[in-house]
Amino acid sequence: LKAMQKRQVRRLKIRQLLLLLLRMLIILVVVLAFARPTTTGGSIGSHASVSAVILLDNSASMNRQVTDGNLFEIAQKRTQQLLATFGESDEVVLISLDKASQDEQLAVFTSSAVADERLQRLQAGYGEADFESGLDAAVALLDNAANLNKEIYIVSDRQRRSLPDKNLLAETDAHIYLLDLPVEENDNCSITAVDFGGQLLIPGHDFDITATVKNYGAVDRSDIIASLFLDGHRVAQTDVKVGAGQEATVRFTRNLSRGGFHSGYVELSDDRFPGDNRYYFSFRIPEKFNVLIIDSDGAGRFIGLALVPSMSVNQYWSVKEASPEKLSQVNFADYDVIILAGAPRLHTSYTNRIKSFVKRGKALFVTYGGATDIEYFNQEWSEVTGVVFDEPIKENFTRAGYYTFQTFEVDHPVFSIFGFEKSQPPEIKFYTLPKAHTTGGAQTLASFSGGRPALVQSTYGKGKVLTFAGPVSPFYGDLASHAFFVPFVARIAEYLASDLSSYDLQLFSGEQITRSISMKGSFRTSLELAAPDGRTYSIPPEEDKGTLVLWPKPTDLPGVYRISYIGREIDRFAVNLDPAEGDLSEVDVDQFAAALGAPDYHLLGSDRSLAAVISEMRFGKELWHLFLWAAVILLIAEMLLARTAPAE
Repeated sequence: LKAMQKRQVRRLKIRQLLLLLLRMLIILVVVLAFARPTTTGGSIGSHASVSAVILLDNSASMNRQVTDGNLFEIAQKRTQQLLATFGESDEVVLISLDKASQDEQLAVFTSSAVADERLQRLQAGYGEADFESGLDAAVALLDNAANLNKEIYIVSDRQRRSLPDKNLLAETDAHIYLLDLPVEENDNCSITAVDFGGQLLIPGHDFDITATVKNYGAVDRSDIIASLFLDGHRVAQTDVKVGAGQEATVRFTRNLSRGGFHSGYVELSDDRFPGDNRYYFSFRIPEKFNVLIIDSDGAGRFIGLALVPSMSVNQYWSVKEASPEKLSQVNFADYDVIILAGAPRLHTSYTNRIKSFVKRGKALFVTYGGATDIEYFNQEWSEVTGVVFDEPIKENFTRAGYYTFQTFEVDHPVFSIFGFEKSQPPEIKFYTLPKAHTTGGAQTLASFSGGRPALVQSTYGKGKVLTFAGPVSPFYGDLASHAFFVPFVARIAEYLASDLSSYDLQLFSGEQITRSISMKGSFRTSLELAAPDGRTYSIPPEEDKGTLVLWPKPTDLPGVYRISYIGREIDRFAVNLDPAEGDLSEVDVDQFAAALGAPDYHLLGSDRSLAAVISEMRFGKELWHLFLWAAVILLIAEMLLARTAPAE
């Protein structure tokens, strides 16, 4: 009996030891499973889980033709092949580099299937590649990733102008892969600018449109055709010759029979990068320009006659004269240009209203007169005009001697139409002049003998200001009776009004665009933005000191945009591809990697299987699931052993 009892006790102790051992093994195996051990090698598809970020360059420069087809479509196919190398346990995120598409994406890890769906929807954009934002997002995602293998893939044409300023990948421990693309030689020609030359656009009058064509290639080009399209019709075309690495200009002369909004584009013949072959423009021709002359010394009458010598021949100037005492009923907003003849002393409220008028983008012309109070002028108008008067005009003078014009800026739009030789300004006599000097950023366009400023240009807010620092009245000289006077005054008015013949030529895809429109009445509902592709969007109106301010969106698509209110067009503007995007020059792979801060990179060429190359760089097979199964088996064994144990 005692022997049986001893055997039972021995069996019980053995069973207890086995249970203890099993439970210890279960704990050990579970801990090992959570530690996610891996082997050091592995075959294709047999690797630890991966967290990968794919940066796909879909900027404008990618949308070009190479020998094998469209470069962006080639990049898409290579990216699709890359996505096929990921397994079900891998997490992937596809980040596009065009700024407009970045705004629409949510950078979170998904499966390769979801990333592939996004890839199929992705299109080439119209801006430059934003590597800084894309790489920042990639590093942040991988810093928080749990998988053992961390990888960044960059699919790009390595355009030189898009390189980031920071070494953004210098601190990451992820493997960096660069997918090689067939970018080929840069032989692009593009339109970099369209210019109207500060002309006053008038119905029925000729105007010039000048386009600048740049050849980025290494071969002279004489096979280019430039065409002008205006209001939907091709109206002119011409051949263009441009040397390697050089620029050339092409000029078109047209006229329009009616005012209002107009738009068009200059287009080059097809090449491998069509995105920059077309440059859009828009402009508005007012039906009539309204000029207000505030006169204090009689000079305003001569200026008015120079602009409107006869009502029967006037076509586009509407001139109103008013004395400083009769401005209470004048609405300055009804005028495009204000002329202060003789710089009269005005009530502070009128002075402030005129300053606000100029700040909002309108124009001001100021002339000096015999009755000008220089102390008042320097206090109220020097900041606006950039002119400071040191001494007034002399009232007691003889006509024995005189001043005359000494120099003109003959290339300035005010004087360029006259064809003056630099050494031969017109001889116009001024028997006395005030002493003056310029200040701030004012530019002297003409000077009197002795170096005194004659015509001075400045800007104030958004407006343009010209100041004639000499007398106009015939009492002080023969300017008003000289043949030069009428075209001189007309040209000044045309130049000041040229900004009112509004044309926007420097609005580019991806930029924040602001439109300011002079209000006449209030806007009670949203305005409508019509995009070049025919889609329409609502824009909420905002008022700022009598001006309607709009921030239209989206404006990433190149073309002409129209803004309407209750079916009436109130604004039109053109958006273009940034001309710098036409420079397709790329850096080599080493320079590209160094700019990113990734000297240790892996180049994925088209001559090897992506899966084979990538698998060599990944850690081997994960063993956590094997340890987890072992823990389950041990747990079952422990349960069976514990169930068969006899009661103590």
